[in-house]
Amino acid sequence: MIKWMDDYSVHNKTIDDQHKALFDIAKKAYLIAERHASISDIKLVLNELFEYVKTHFKDEEEHMEKIGYPDLAHHKKIHQEITLSLIALVKNIKTINDFKEKLNIITEKWLLEHILKEDMKYYKYQKQKFKEQQEATFEEDTSFEEVVPEFVIYICGCKGEKHKIPHHIHTKICKGSKYSCKVCKSVIRTA
Repeated sequence: MIKWMDDYSVHNKTIDDQHKALFDIAKKAYLIAERHASISDIKLVLNELFEYVKTHFKDEEEHMEKIGYPDLAHHKKIHQEITLSLIALVKNIKTINDFKEKLNIITEKWLLEHILKEDMKYYKYQKQKFKEQQEATFEEDTSFEEVVPEFVIYICGCKGEKHKIPHHIHTKICKGSKYSCKVCKSVIRTA
């Protein structure tokens, strides 16, 4: 199962958080399939994925419009194709094995490939546009700097428990430090 990596970031907190949530929903679907849940349970998770994808695509398209991304029409077409494919997928799942095979398509083609290929295009466009603006004005503009969150949400083995970890501790964890929950003693991990 693929996991979110910082290399997938488009350096927009809202969009990155939504991408992370999509990976989490895909992971949830994978875990349900591994437990051999019913087809109806699987379809519920896929419906959740579908609803979240619709919200994400809308927000992403608004962002591209805001930055004046010239290939917005093509990107919208890709979003429509993914949406139609997801609808067909949800309707046509017959077995757990069929679902596992199609989940692989969702995570590797739609999520990962779309983020790394298509979404990186508008990030590169925005980055280039910002660079050109800087060169044109010779002014220092910090509006494009990455916003560092005060806290990062982590989870542990406690059911439903979430930990607000200060960013400086999060940085240490990213560099290999391990922190455990005081209650369940399991190592905390990003949500």
